[in-house]
Amino acid sequence: MRISYPSSFLKLLLIGFALVMLPLLFAFGNAALHLERLAEQSRKAVYQAVEATRASRALSEQLTVMERSFRQYLVLGDITLLENYRAAHREFTSSVLALQALPLDHEQRERLASLSALELELYGKIAAALPRSTASVVTEFVELSDQAQAILSASNQLIDRESAVLVQTAERAQKAMLWQILTLIPVAVLVAAAITLLLARPIRRMDSAIRRLGEGKYEETIAIDGPGDLRQLGERLNWLRAQLSDLEEQKKRFLRHVSHELKTPLTSIREGSELLAEQVGGVLSPQQREITTILRDNSLRLQKMIENLLDYTAVQFRKSALLVEHIACKPLVQEAVAAHALTLEAKQITIVTTLADITLEGDRKKLLTVIDNLISNAAKYTPRGGNIQIRLAREGKNVLLEVADSGPGIAPADREHLFDPFFRGGGDHDGHVSGSGLGLSIAREYVEAHGGTIALLPSDHGALFRVTLPRSARSAA
Repeated sequence: MRISYPSSFLKLLLIGFALVMLPLLFAFGNAALHLERLAEQSRKAVYQAVEATRASRALSEQLTVMERSFRQYLVLGDITLLENYRAAHREFTSSVLALQALPLDHEQRERLASLSALELELYGKIAAALPRSTASVVTEFVELSDQAQAILSASNQLIDRESAVLVQTAERAQKAMLWQILTLIPVAVLVAAAITLLLARPIRRMDSAIRRLGEGKYEETIAIDGPGDLRQLGERLNWLRAQLSDLEEQKKRFLRHVSHELKTPLTSIREGSELLAEQVGGVLSPQQREITTILRDNSLRLQKMIENLLDYTAVQFRKSALLVEHIACKPLVQEAVAAHALTLEAKQITIVTTLADITLEGDRKKLLTVIDNLISNAAKYTPRGGNIQIRLAREGKNVLLEVADSGPGIAPADREHLFDPFFRGGGDHDGHVSGSGLGLSIAREYVEAHGGTIALLPSDHGALFRVTLPRSARSAA
């Protein structure tokens, strides 16, 4: 499924950041809303509690003023004291109305209504005809004071209840916000993972494309599915791939033509040196024979290098062309060793072989080239009087071939490029002409064509190469 990307990488980043922050912003906004509601509820509760307490205390105070004013009036007979009583009555009525406006429970409202009715009844008695005895009035004032104290206590209880409700509301809000956070954090993580995947996919494909270019694999078209600027970069990489592929084709064509052009005159040079060595043109002096030997040996080396170039070119164009047959591995190794007998004898190199009788399915000529290149490479770097060890063994469904020399070994800096075409290591070797740097590259191509592997193994001294080949051609498919 094709994903629709934004027009630029920066826009994708901004969208990703926005989507990741969106759940967190929602959580913060929801938390702020809960806090605002809790604060508003707290303000209302505090206001109602303060009003209820103030009005309840005002009831008790006004009742005290009314009782004191009435008693003083009875003793002194001053009309002003009676007016004080009436003023306290009006204040008492205002406090009752203020309490009634608050959200009281049913019991408090009944107590307030009873208190208001008793006080109004007493006020009516006092306004209609003053009592001759204060005993009944005092009794009624005491009863009114008790009821006012009960209302004040109920108001205090209201404050406690409102405080408890606020605590419960705060706890519920805290739990709700906690659950929201626990829910939104995974959502934010999933969104971040999705954005990371969207960002990583085109980058991984670009990295893979660059890696293929570095490995010389130019067949697959490069197409980057991502933001617009990354798609343009992918188009540039594909243009670079086409250019490199064209250069690779030109290089192969050049190698093919040059190799064939060189092979013909070289054959004439080799035949001439052979005729001179056989003294067909006359008897040679010892110095002339030495020169002829050098000419013949180096013409053979040059012919080997040209054959390697031809083999490499053939490998690049016909990697899968294998003439599969049943091959006895032991005679194949012995044939390759015999081909280097003169070189080994000249350098006094000892060959130590441990060969098991094993057969496999493969291309005899290509496998012989692999073994020949490994032995040639070992002989090249093995010092005079050294030894080369060759081991042929069975490992499950595979055949193992190991070739170890007693030379200086492979420098750590050369190991990464050891199988690259035209790469020649910097180690010391005994030879008049440097190699083409294609022997190990051709060996790897032929081994991989059989479905096997070739690798340089760690060794205390010298170089140790291991070739692993499947015994069955079906395993290599």
